[in-house]
Amino acid sequence: MIPKLPLCFALAVALLAPAAAVERLPVADFARQPEASRARLSPDGRHLAFVRDHDGRPAVHVAEVDSGALSWIDVGEAALADGVRKGVGGFAWVGDRRLFITTTVWHAVYGVLAVDFDGHRPVPISGHEGDRFNLPGSRFVPREVIYRFFDGEQNVLMLDRHEGGSGSYNHPDVLRVRGEDGLARVVVKNPGEVVAWGADHRGAVRFGVLRHGDLSGAIYRENAAAPWRAILPLQDRTGLMRPLGFDASLGRVLVAALTPAKRWTIFALDPATGQLGEPLVDDAEYDILPEGFNPSIDGQSLARPLFTPRGDRLLGIRYLTDAPRVKWLDSEYAGYQRMIDRMLPDTVNLLVDASLDGTRQLWLAYSDQQPGVYYLVDTARKAVRRLASRMGWIKPAQMAPTLAIKYQARDGLLIHGFLTVPAGHEPKGLPLVVLPHGGPWVRDIWGFDPLVQLLANRGYGVLQMNYRGSPGYGEQLYRDARRQIGRKIQDDIEDATRWAVAAGVADPARLAIFGSSYGGYSALFALGHNPELYRCGISFAGVTDWPAIFDDRRTDPAGQSAFRFWRREIGDPDQDRDFLRSISPVNFADRIKAPVLIIQGRNDRVVPEDQARRMITALERTGRRPESLFLSDQGHDLASEKNRTAIFQHVVDFLEQHLGPGVK
Repeated sequence: MIPKLPLCFALAVALLAPAAAVERLPVADFARQPEASRARLSPDGRHLAFVRDHDGRPAVHVAEVDSGALSWIDVGEAALADGVRKGVGGFAWVGDRRLFITTTVWHAVYGVLAVDFDGHRPVPISGHEGDRFNLPGSRFVPREVIYRFFDGEQNVLMLDRHEGGSGSYNHPDVLRVRGEDGLARVVVKNPGEVVAWGADHRGAVRFGVLRHGDLSGAIYRENAAAPWRAILPLQDRTGLMRPLGFDASLGRVLVAALTPAKRWTIFALDPATGQLGEPLVDDAEYDILPEGFNPSIDGQSLARPLFTPRGDRLLGIRYLTDAPRVKWLDSEYAGYQRMIDRMLPDTVNLLVDASLDGTRQLWLAYSDQQPGVYYLVDTARKAVRRLASRMGWIKPAQMAPTLAIKYQARDGLLIHGFLTVPAGHEPKGLPLVVLPHGGPWVRDIWGFDPLVQLLANRGYGVLQMNYRGSPGYGEQLYRDARRQIGRKIQDDIEDATRWAVAAGVADPARLAIFGSSYGGYSALFALGHNPELYRCGISFAGVTDWPAIFDDRRTDPAGQSAFRFWRREIGDPDQDRDFLRSISPVNFADRIKAPVLIIQGRNDRVVPEDQARRMITALERTGRRPESLFLSDQGHDLASEKNRTAIFQHVVDFLEQHLGPGVK
């Protein structure tokens, strides 16, 4: 089911009937890691792989679907330092028995490992994984799989962005990598200007997107042995086309491109003429396939084309408006959707996976109050079975509803957002936590969020806004954020807060602001530029000194791509240094009057610990010492259950002390 969400505050109020107050639940209930996360079905449909914590680290577990027998895969310790254990950033089945696992250390990618589902026959594929086998170095550094052959040797196609040698990061080659032993060979050498490749349903790379400065175009070939030919000449085009796949039945390449109304959607491209057909799905307000950001729930993309298990035919298109939507082009799969929606009318129900023969399907059911349950649909037996619950201890009836809202920024731009209201209460006069997202080029979406639900359970309303720069609302809103950090982006956040006050949602005397990463920066900026508006604020891993973090990226080889992007989108650290200083919270700490909590991971490679130390020093110079929490073995994310619990508890304690208790 795809719930109809209210699109304005007036509608939202009408949907909320007073109910009995909900008991305060333990912080640990919200901090606990899911028991089954990012589940995927093996190609033969016999095994289910998912991520679950093991000894404090995320690990891939594999369950036999029919018997329930369970095992886990030990990816070992990192070779970088003694006692540093690896986590799991993601995984993919490449055969009935074999998986590729992306390993991580402190939020950063460590490498890719190929291993059987029982943990046997581990083989390093890329990155530092070669180090654990005492090899002289990693064979290469690719980690993006763009095609899986599902053959006897578990071959895949991967992009080589030349991180381990000479060549351009943005102009990748295509490698064929053998999952059995990790051996690789180049199958497509980049001619120099291809930034994205597309493979057909047999694994032949046949489409490439070109970019030269502001010019873009495309090349195509009929098969893997045919010569390349230009089908779209290099010229100045708005937006960069992206390959999505091939539909063999239509003989068309599927691409993401902009409509005349500047909304990203999916088109069928005729390779003979280079002409785009009509949009396969169109929306006047939302992007169907946003640029640069793929919204997801539990690792499942909410904006993508849906193909047959072998990838030869387009079945439907999943996309995101105020909530997830799907347009099925195939009547059989549309029937499966209707069937499971009738069974589970209170959740969004997503097709996650299917066996190669199509007889077994994996579905995820979730909502704003339901963290998610995985179901197996057996099409041969016409049976549906519950396989695993993500957070089975959560009772949806005790969780708070999340409502879609809209407001106008001061320059007239329409901004979308979400308001979560404590269960049993109307959205009136609430103590409110304003929660701007990170990025800033990401987006908040409707669904279950443990932190938001914890705050609502403690009696606080939670306001999230997709300020300009948030993808999914058209090219103009996305591009309007360029060079607007510390400017219009912050205006959008302030305008959301003032909207909540003017609409009667929030108690104007009880407002807090809290964010992570760029959201943490936004919180500190708001406290300095609107000292009368917020009673307190929290920054987790927030940027505090833009020139300093730019200098870090300038000298860090791994951060060069981010440096170039930031220089274009935020400001040039050489030409705009005075501006970057002016928007850095360390330089206006004297204007911050409200209590501040600063949370920081000591192993954060994205926003280094030094950024938090600089802010604390700046505040101490003004005589206003902030509260702080520094966490060992903590990167930029909230992966560790132990650290999540500590962070959540500090947040709740800080808010109860400085914002006051929430509604009962």
